Amino acid sequence: MSLTATTSAVLGKRKTRNPDYVLQLASSPEPQDLTAPSDSDFEPLREPSSSKDTPRPILVNGKLISNTKKCYKCTFEGCDKTYTKPSRLEEHERSHTGERPFICQTCKKSYLRETHLQAHQRSHLPDSDKPLVCSESGCSKRFWTQQHLRAHLDWHKGARSFKCTEPDCMEVFAKHHQLRTHICTVHAPPGTKPYRCEHEGCDKSFSMNQHLRTHMKVHNEKRYTCVQASCTPSPGVEPVYYPTWTALQHHLRTAHPPTCPYPSCNGRKFTAQKGLRAHLKLHQERELEAQIDAAAAGSDAEDDLLPPKKKRRGGEIGRDWKCEMSGCGKDFKSNKALQTHNKVTHLGRRDFVCPHETCKSAFGYKHLLQRHLAKIHKSGSGSDQPLSGNDGEDDESNSDDDDSDTVQNEVTDDFSIDAITGHAYASRAKERLKNCKAIQCPYPNFDNISFKTLSTSSESQPGNGNKTACKYVFSRAYDLRRHLLAEHDIDASKESVDAWVAIAKNTSRTGQQELL
Repeated sequence: MSLTATTSAVLGKRKTRNPDYVLQLASSPEPQDLTAPSDSDFEPLREPSSSKDTPRPILVNGKLISNTKKCYKCTFEGCDKTYTKPSRLEEHERSHTGERPFICQTCKKSYLRETHLQAHQRSHLPDSDKPLVCSESGCSKRFWTQQHLRAHLDWHKGARSFKCTEPDCMEVFAKHHQLRTHICTVHAPPGTKPYRCEHEGCDKSFSMNQHLRTHMKVHNEKRYTCVQASCTPSPGVEPVYYPTWTALQHHLRTAHPPTCPYPSCNGRKFTAQKGLRAHLKLHQERELEAQIDAAAAGSDAEDDLLPPKKKRRGGEIGRDWKCEMSGCGKDFKSNKALQTHNKVTHLGRRDFVCPHETCKSAFGYKHLLQRHLAKIHKSGSGSDQPLSGNDGEDDESNSDDDDSDTVQNEVTDDFSIDAITGHAYASRAKERLKNCKAIQCPYPNFDNISFKTLSTSSESQPGNGNKTACKYVFSRAYDLRRHLLAEHDIDASKESVDAWVAIAKNTSRTGQQELL
């Protein structure tokens, strides 16, 4: 009796191998039944698959996807590209993030892929380094790749794959950019660039395809839409679209302008959000001032006996910019206002000059120049009185520039003998007194005016009957006070002068009406 030892091994290391093939190893050449069960310790590694052509589903980004080998999918929203390797996915994601890590050391250009950088770096090498040479006689061109060499050889053989699309034109070109150049130079208006917009009614063209793709977004009628609550459409209704960002911004400015939410402003609108923010800041400052005033209203009984402090334009809150000049102490709400104050008040700058060659008066503020032009040079009139009734003490610009402006009250364009002798001023003063547009200086007789004399000489003391009456006329109490101080050394109180001017104007008007 002979003993037979049988062993079996499965050849199934590769997926493409059929696991049904079994190698039988025996010590005897006797035939064996391949279908009979084996007593060997070596069992098959896996059972034969009945559905070998159907791949199992793969988990891609948390989802089971069948019939695919690309298990690396882009996770950016709106992108459905998938790849078989993580390195290819990483290269693709750089197109979303804008990262270009491969930089040329010669010209500093950057690229998404290393192969692109390698291809670019060859452009810095001389043509003699190109390994592939054209085999045609008389042609010594060299190339880096077989693809470029084959395209060049096809050109030698007369291959022309890009035919002109214009009717009655039989031109054919080997490269697409040559066809674009031909169409722009021969079949298009002068100045047309290679990449033209094909949209109906648009004749724009561009030098790069990327610029053309960016421009094509303009023709998308559903590119932008308004997200304001009043423009939100009801279900089933299509929203209103705008093709350009400019059109959307115009809609927002006209249909939804920035509006003040405070009821006291009655829906005041602004042209830009910047103006609304500045306006809301004023509301906050006023509310804070009201709280401070309410808290200090009953704090001190003695304060109730004093006259209320005159409020400055813009309020007191937010004046964080203080003048550092000794003895000044003024504060402002912006650095610009502080710098203007320093230039005009402490440096004496007068940057706004009258454009009339015979005048050339200079002012520190633009509104003073405008007032000067309106008073002195408007329609050739010599009116020397301001158009507004503001006494100028509350405005920083007025208080700083009133000296220069007062001097201009005596300036005229007329250099005739009447102007030099003062007869012209006297004539105008008489006419203004007659029309009740001005009042005459009361010096030397004062009634109901509280004052103190700054000079100790007896000649400047008012009240003496032998003093000559002053012929100057004024329309504002503020100008009269300045005149009394400068010409007569009399410091009159503001309240008494204001009351006297009001009575004098009322009396003058009453007398004029009685005459009529």
